[in-house]
Amino acid sequence: MSPATPWGKFSLPGAGSAYAKGRSPEFRRGIRQIFGPLVEWVEAWPSGQHAWLMAEAPAEGSLSSFFREVEGRLEPAGSLWIVFPRKPFSSELCFPFAWSDIQKAGLDAGLVDNKIAAFSARLTSIRFVIPLARRKGRAAGSGA
Repeated sequence: MSPATPWGKFSLPGAGSAYAKGRSPEFRRGIRQIFGPLVEWVEAWPSGQHAWLMAEAPAEGSLSSFFREVEGRLEPAGSLWIVFPRKPFSSELCFPFAWSDIQKAGLDAGLVDNKIAAFSARLTSIRFVIPLARRKGRAAGSGA
């Protein structure tokens, strides 16, 4: 996809599945505005592994648990985008975690972060992927 499109910077898969999960009105509005019908918003992740996932980071609960659950749903070469408030808006949006907390939780789950992209005026996103060394031992379809 061309970077000139609203979704270009998010590297959607050519033929793979693309799902988004999040509850805030701002996140859901952004999904519709940026991706239109290209990404399916879901209340629960479909079973199996997927090429592309976008999740709104939870404001409550354990980031470690969140990342462990969603990491298992990625295809070996899949992309996981985590969306959360930019620093100036964290308090306003009642979000207790810093960018570094999100990054650390992803790294602790065995992922690597390799891209940052603005999602909206108040939300940002980080892309995480499974490291190349771990992809070889992880067959597609073996996740949650």
